[in-house]
Amino acid sequence: MRLGLVYVVTAGLAVAAATVSATEVSLRCAAVAFGVLAWQVATGAAAPRLRWPLAAGCVLSAAAALVRQATYAHPPDDVGWFAYGPPGTAALVAMRDTTCWWLGRGLVAAGVQLGAVVLFTGAVYALPPVHRRARIVSTVVVAVVIAAGAGADRWFGTEPWRVGSALCTLWPGLLATAAGLTGLILAGRRADHRWLVAAGAALVATAAAVTLSDLTGLWLTAWSLADLASSEPQAGVALSVAVGEPGAPELTAALTTAATLCGPALLAHGVLRAAPRVEA
Repeated sequence: MRLGLVYVVTAGLAVAAATVSATEVSLRCAAVAFGVLAWQVATGAAAPRLRWPLAAGCVLSAAAALVRQATYAHPPDDVGWFAYGPPGTAALVAMRDTTCWWLGRGLVAAGVQLGAVVLFTGAVYALPPVHRRARIVSTVVVAVVIAAGAGADRWFGTEPWRVGSALCTLWPGLLATAAGLTGLILAGRRADHRWLVAAGAALVATAAAVTLSDLTGLWLTAWSLADLASSEPQAGVALSVAVGEPGAPELTAALTTAATLCGPALLAHGVLRAAPRVEA
């Protein structure tokens, strides 16, 4: 009970910090919250085949938060440019390099997140199969919506050859999203407790899709800057480009943080509450 209260408090602080754009504080609180959740799951009474994947997934989620926090703690020097007319090649190259730096750190965090999502999906898979038509249909519909949103968010109007090149680079985020959607579909076919497993799996998949969307935005920005740097400047064109620490509206950041924290918590509690039925 006390561990649950600690988790709620630290998760609430993480969301509150994200609301006021205190990104580093938010990520530190999220890492603590995931650590508390991992301990709570590991010391539970469920079967090891359910507890350990969940606990390990929470540990990797904490590690992903710490990787992101380290990125924000030591960012590169901000590079920005604003003028009426074409920018210089050196300015565009500098902005591209800054964007690529953020993209590289984001891919590392996405790789850690991929491991966490795979472990969460494994815990869902370990639950016994249960045929509930309404839950099966609901989870499939939600999975299709998330997949469609992830596909159309940044790629609408983009050349197909560019999409293929991006996916080769963004494979950690792509695989994490695919693993999250797999876990969501499996949740509709496994034992559950008041839809907690399905809801948690949906939030885990949503958080992975948001990560993929952020990585895609950085990749497209870097690609556009590289194209501009390698092409001849066009006179008379007004262009404004600024590259620095990537951010999001405060409400968006708070909602993303809440989904990232609530997903594993709901999933873990749903699996553990369904565990007695599994062992019965």
